Amino acid sequence: MRTCMVAVSFVVFCSMLAAQEVSANSGAAAHSAVQAQVSNEPGAAFHFTKADDALLAEANAIDAQYEKKGLILHDPGLQAYIDAVGKRVLGDRPAPEKVTYRFLVLRDPMVNAFALSNGSVYIPTGLLSLLENEAQLASVLAHETAHVYERHPYIENRSIRKKVVVSKIIMAAAVSVPGGSVLAVASAVAASEVSNLLLLESIYGYSRELESQADSDGLAAMTVAGYDPHAMAATFDLLDKYSTLEYESHFTLFHDHPKPAERREQAIAFANAHTSKEARTGTTQDYLAAVLTAIVPAIVDDAYNDLESRRPRTAVARATRLANAFPRDPQYQLLLGDSYRALGAETALPTKEELASSGKAQQRKEVLKMSEQNEQDALLKTPEGQATLKENQAKAEKAFLTANQIDPQYALAYRELGFLYEEESRYSDAVANYQRYLELVAPNNLDRLRIRRRLAQCQNHPTGQAHP
Repeated sequence: MRTCMVAVSFVVFCSMLAAQEVSANSGAAAHSAVQAQVSNEPGAAFHFTKADDALLAEANAIDAQYEKKGLILHDPGLQAYIDAVGKRVLGDRPAPEKVTYRFLVLRDPMVNAFALSNGSVYIPTGLLSLLENEAQLASVLAHETAHVYERHPYIENRSIRKKVVVSKIIMAAAVSVPGGSVLAVASAVAASEVSNLLLLESIYGYSRELESQADSDGLAAMTVAGYDPHAMAATFDLLDKYSTLEYESHFTLFHDHPKPAERREQAIAFANAHTSKEARTGTTQDYLAAVLTAIVPAIVDDAYNDLESRRPRTAVARATRLANAFPRDPQYQLLLGDSYRALGAETALPTKEELASSGKAQQRKEVLKMSEQNEQDALLKTPEGQATLKENQAKAEKAFLTANQIDPQYALAYRELGFLYEEESRYSDAVANYQRYLELVAPNNLDRLRIRRRLAQCQNHPTGQAHP
């Protein structure tokens, strides 16, 4: 059924494109042809009610809240790039009534774009940091603009308002944290100050049918725009891998969403039948230059927030992306080392056992009932956990040493090496790195007293010895 939906959408979009290419002398006829092609679509037949107008006002208020709270990332180069991709995906389709498409970068670590009923499409920095090329970004924007074009926010709102569980949904949204970290709380709180219900619909997604329609319409739109539709399947792969990194305890409304693997297969089936030889993907290097450079401060903040929120695997993933993209910058090597050190006895990727249903139940128990230290202690009771700890410590050491090789005057790397060596009972090595750190930092540095105390403890330790 969904494969048929994709095919039908593609035919409609291609017909629209052909109609738009009619000469100027037949402009009126071309406009009528385009309208005729979409007249049977849900978005085209939409009629506003008072409840819809109220939802539109809430969407406008959320835009204002995000701007007021400083959650919108304003970078002229990045904005121009995203606008260009968004406009290409939209093509010449007329915007629906009461819609002004805007593409906004949200300072938030969650890996989930969303669109409001007024046409505002939010792309979080967390998602931008995960994508690999322009076509993948186009697939995201095509999907989200399809939600707006087909009036999904209004349709879903009408459906939810009729349900008895609406009060429970609002309560769940009020305590729910997309992504589970500090900036995610900020965006969720800012939106919930206006409308918990709108927050839940937009950020947590729509019903299975509406999500499938947005996939199919999005595939058609990006293909007509000249992008390779295989990129949408690749995006689903990235999202699927990311979603399994950590246990997410937040509330999810639509448990019957199409699974990423199912959506991927549908996208591949479409792409295999409709990809032209001239289809555009874009290089990773171009994407990094246009996007990643602009959002680096946000990614670094997100990674350190991950470390504070018991999400070390996510921190490793973010830090690895930065270290690979900017191999000569010591601060990203430092972040990578900190992330591996925080992993402790935990693997960087989930094990097969963790991904099984029983494993997810165990993760839920650990997150809710065990502290981070309790969890580490339990892992270290196993040979696998002990081996993983040594492996992560070795990777952390390599990253810190790489930072010092890049910049021998980079004081923080010596301090972090001191912490690592002290944890490993390599007290002579810790002493050497603490001393080097104190030589490099300013006399009035507030961290000097703490490091001096740790230095004295290592110097006085009876088993202090250097690593062979």
